[in-house]
Amino acid sequence: MKSRRFYRRRGTAAFRIICAVLALLISVLLIDAKLRPAIYDLAALEAYALSAKTVNAAVEETLADNAPKYSELAEISRTDDGRITGITTDVIKLNLFKAQVTKAIDSAFNKKKKTEISVPLGSASGIALFAGIGPYIDVSVGYSSSTHSDFENVFSSAGINQTQHSIMLNIETQVMLSLPGKRLSQTVETSFCVAQTVIVGSVPNVMVE
Repeated sequence: MKSRRFYRRRGTAAFRIICAVLALLISVLLIDAKLRPAIYDLAALEAYALSAKTVNAAVEETLADNAPKYSELAEISRTDDGRITGITTDVIKLNLFKAQVTKAIDSAFNKKKKTEISVPLGSASGIALFAGIGPYIDVSVGYSSSTHSDFENVFSSAGINQTQHSIMLNIETQVMLSLPGKRLSQTVETSFCVAQTVIVGSVPNVMVE
C-alpha cells in the first residue's frame, strides 16, 4: 500500500511539474508574441535616427572637405551699367558635387551594414512608468540605402535692393532595414546649403541653368 501511495504521489508531483513548465513556457511565448512587435518598432525608430545621423555626417564631411565656392557654381551676368540680366549655374560642377555626396552617403551605409540596437524592455511593455528601464534586449539591424538628390535655387530678401541666393542640395535617402523576420523601409530627407551669396541689385525672374 505504501509503495502504491508513494508512486501515486510521485506521479502527481511529476504531473504538476510538467504542468508548471508548460504554463511557464506558454506564458513566455505569449509575452514574446506581445513584446516582439514593440521591441522591433523601438529598434526601427532608433535605427532611423542613426540613419539620419549617418546621412548628415556624410554630407557635412563632404562639405567640409570639398564644398565649392559660389563663384565656381554660378555666374551673374550684368549689363555695362551694372543691371543684372541673369544668373547661370554650372550644371557639370553641380552634378560632380552631387555625385560626391551620394557616394559618401552610400559608402557610410556600406560601412555600417549591420549594427546592434539595444532596446529597454520597460519601454517595449508600453507602460509609461517602466519607460527606459531595462533589462536591455539587443536587436540586430541590417542597413542598405539608395540616395537621390537635386539642387534647388532659393532666393530671399537680404535688405533694400539686396537678394540672397542660396544653392540648396535636397537629399532623399531610402533606407532599408533588415530585422529578424522583418524588413522595413523609410525615407530620410534633408537639405544643405552648398553655397550662397548676397546679390546687390534687382534679380531677374528667369535663371539659366
